[in-house]
Amino acid sequence: MSIWQRSNNLKVLSRRISKFASPHTYQIGKRKSISIFTRASENNRILQDRTRNLRACYTITRQERSYSTSKTMAVTPAANLTDAVVAAMRTLFPEELADSAWDNTGLLLGQAPSPNGENETSGTVLLTNDLTSAVVDEALREGARMIVCYHPVIFRPLKSITTKDPMQTLLLRLAAERISVYCPHTAMDAASGGLNDWLCDILLDGEHQANRTVVQPISRSLPEGQQYTGYGRTVELARPVNLQTLLKRLSAGIGDLRYMMVAIPPTLKDLTKTQEISKVAVCAGSGADVLKDTDAQVLVTGEMAHHYALRHTQLGQIVVTVFHSNSERKYLETRLKPMLEVELETTAYGDTRVIVSKADRDPYEVIDVRGL
Repeated sequence: MSIWQRSNNLKVLSRRISKFASPHTYQIGKRKSISIFTRASENNRILQDRTRNLRACYTITRQERSYSTSKTMAVTPAANLTDAVVAAMRTLFPEELADSAWDNTGLLLGQAPSPNGENETSGTVLLTNDLTSAVVDEALREGARMIVCYHPVIFRPLKSITTKDPMQTLLLRLAAERISVYCPHTAMDAASGGLNDWLCDILLDGEHQANRTVVQPISRSLPEGQQYTGYGRTVELARPVNLQTLLKRLSAGIGDLRYMMVAIPPTLKDLTKTQEISKVAVCAGSGADVLKDTDAQVLVTGEMAHHYALRHTQLGQIVVTVFHSNSERKYLETRLKPMLEVELETTAYGDTRVIVSKADRDPYEVIDVRGL
């Protein structure tokens, strides 16, 4: 077995171990039922346990990979913090996995040289799902030298950069402060241990024997250890569960979401009387195109257009949507932060502070108009 295969297996192991710290194991014990929403204090303990387990396993992975690399080639030290973070992100989520037909990933805003010519050996990296004025303000307050923003801050070629466009204004502000921006997007979706595997882990809740497959495999040549990755995942549960259980697991895993939109088949009149669910498909973000041909009983995604959802319900499938970025954001805290910290620990930038944005949020809110 190659070092990269062992590394990939350890990532899978870390995901499984982290799930043992779920509320159903540590907090609930042998209770026969649980509340649909986990208390905040419980979630804090759960997150700490998951992070410790993930860091422990991933550190082994990182050490093994470093040992293999040192025997085969000389590693050029990163010239600055931006280069170190970019190298770490490319290790975790190779850019070759991104859907280059439409996506724009990688280092989208570089950092101007320091006026005094000196490189910073430490700093703060801010993780966010989207770049907004509130996030930029937060980055400046926190003294961030780099932002890892999941969604691309530049999608189409720019003919000019002015303050007439909100996003361009933010980029100008960041450039003036020498803050770089890296965007992984669909590379993070497709990678082993990425967003879609994380969603599967949430729904499986520690189940080890589930059969997990890629919905849309990537057919082009890929880096070693990533040959069987792609977009979307389907999981077949060894022990089928009802819809209520799936929704409770999903809520607890993505941040105690209180409301979800569920599209149900016309023949299903009562959600409490659904048949046992044994096959689920997931796609973070907007999953209409990725999940359109799956035969899973339940489809979980961030958002899905009206006519796509209608088609699936006519086919007898259930569609669960949680708003686009709600299907992605919690990954930054529970997975990306500890993984990036471990990657940086063995570099000259091991003292880097990695933080998750508190200002980042989904643009939509559910409002009860009766109270207006």
